Amino acid sequence: MKRIAILTITDGQNYGNRLQNYALQEVLKNKGFYVETIKRTTFRDKEQGTILLQHLKNVAKQVLGRPTSKHILVRKKRFSKFNKDNISFSNYTLHDNTSPPGLNSQYDFFVVGSDQVWNAGFRIIREDILNHLASFASNEKRIAYAASFGTDKIADGYEQFFKEELPKFKAISVREKTGLQIIEECAAKAEVVLDPTMLLDKQNWLKFAKKPDYVKNEHFIVTYFLGGRDKNVKEYIKQIANNSIVYNLDIESASENEIDSIDVFSTTPDEFVWLIANADCVLTDSFHATVFSILFHKPFCVFERKVINESYKIGSRIDTLLGMFHLERFRNSSYSIDIRPKEYEPIEIDWILEAERKKSIDFLRRALTE
Repeated sequence: MKRIAILTITDGQNYGNRLQNYALQEVLKNKGFYVETIKRTTFRDKEQGTILLQHLKNVAKQVLGRPTSKHILVRKKRFSKFNKDNISFSNYTLHDNTSPPGLNSQYDFFVVGSDQVWNAGFRIIREDILNHLASFASNEKRIAYAASFGTDKIADGYEQFFKEELPKFKAISVREKTGLQIIEECAAKAEVVLDPTMLLDKQNWLKFAKKPDYVKNEHFIVTYFLGGRDKNVKEYIKQIANNSIVYNLDIESASENEIDSIDVFSTTPDEFVWLIANADCVLTDSFHATVFSILFHKPFCVFERKVINESYKIGSRIDTLLGMFHLERFRNSSYSIDIRPKEYEPIEIDWILEAERKKSIDFLRRALTE
């Protein structure tokens, strides 16, 4: 049985990242491969320490009467359990552009992706850029699946890394059309494929999904804004909700005074899938919340993400995703109440999805064949 190592972002508690990792793992396992994900240690590990250390810090803060980060601790614990239950991690670790001796010989292929593994605007990427490009591996073992730069250009100062390493890959696929141009500028070739989460069908995701304990038998809408909810977003949500129950999911770095409840804040990835599958509609600036809305044929509206750092924008991948399924009408860049989440015809969506899945699976088949 051939062995594959997935190289992706493994730190943090981001829904899309954990779900794409799980999806790619399952797709490759279903093809008969032995699959592991190689963990990374980053500056976050050095700065934040272990969960036990954070717990001790919280105890000290409580004694001193200072605010604690209990909500973050609970979320970390629940995500750690999700990872343990759902992701097969290797015993190897990557960090700071170094890799364990002999790692190349332990696997038949190294699959880089998905997610923003090539967005050097992120500190966790640029501090380990060579490992994100699998530079330790033999050329014939280096595959990229749905890798994303996140933006329409390589982060300043990191162009040479990509120009030197990308042409060495056996096969490259990307998640958005702007990635093709970047790859070509580096004298390499690529094709656009589906995000791994779209390779698993609706029924597989429904079996995986888990209902959160805090949800009763009720109608609700889901919001997930990685760029935060400013007054324009809040007003839009209020008008759409019209007194309905709203579950506001938050990013991992949200402060305690920004969240509605610790229970909702510590929602796990499988619960995230259940919420979108059962929501009346979804309001978001998240790529993966949009992906799952499409998979489950949910009415949705996707907004321009408000960011300080351009590296965190989602424009190109959302454009590619909505354009592929002819759903551009659900993009709301102006926060206009005239653009509303509405029911749409699922048949065309399923036809397109089936065709794109075949193309994406064919890419993997060709890339993973000697």
